[in-house]
Amino acid sequence: MQDHSSAQLPELPGDRTASAFAYTAAAAGVAGVATLAAMYAIEVPKGGPYIFGTTNDAIGGAFNLLVIPVILQVHRRLPAGSGNDTLKWVVVAASVAGSASSFLLVFRVLEFVPSTIASVSAMTVQALWFFLAHRQLLKRRNFPRSFGRLGKFIGAALLLGLPLTGLGYVLPGPDALRWTVTGIGVALGATGWVLWPYWYFRAGRLLSHAQATTTAGSAAPQAG
Repeated sequence: MQDHSSAQLPELPGDRTASAFAYTAAAAGVAGVATLAAMYAIEVPKGGPYIFGTTNDAIGGAFNLLVIPVILQVHRRLPAGSGNDTLKWVVVAASVAGSASSFLLVFRVLEFVPSTIASVSAMTVQALWFFLAHRQLLKRRNFPRSFGRLGKFIGAALLLGLPLTGLGYVLPGPDALRWTVTGIGVALGATGWVLWPYWYFRAGRLLSHAQATTTAGSAAPQAG
């Protein structure tokens, strides 16, 4: 019986190019997590000068562009249909808008609040794509199960975490309730966000078809 947890993506034209983007996006995602953590650990307590914060914004702008070829290439595995076509272009548009908002913030063309709203909106749309796309992909018999479940979990964690975090700030009632709701939202959102680079790393490996090549090579008969 085939182990679907280690199944490979069927190879399509453009996979290896998308793989390079995926690996680069994974590296940018890790750098984004690190610079944001450094900003809150070092710069926020001191009130500036937010060098890590500006770096994080620039990385976020690049990340939102790097992910587009990866999303489009994985999206090609979805069944054709008007709903999936609409989802594809919505996530591309949101990613471009999120990238633009980050770069405009870096160059001080856009203020922090509207830039943050645009970035969080782009993240939400990407999370929606992760959840809906992977839910469909997991129905395919030969789709890598662990990769699909990872993508679906990231989407669900962000889709639940982001609104719960916002709800905690405006929820009436005892502080304990508000902090509990906020804490659950932050924990879910942060988990999904931190796992995001790992998904792109996995996507890079699958799209490069490195595992299939390795398996084929190890299965080949030895000469001599």
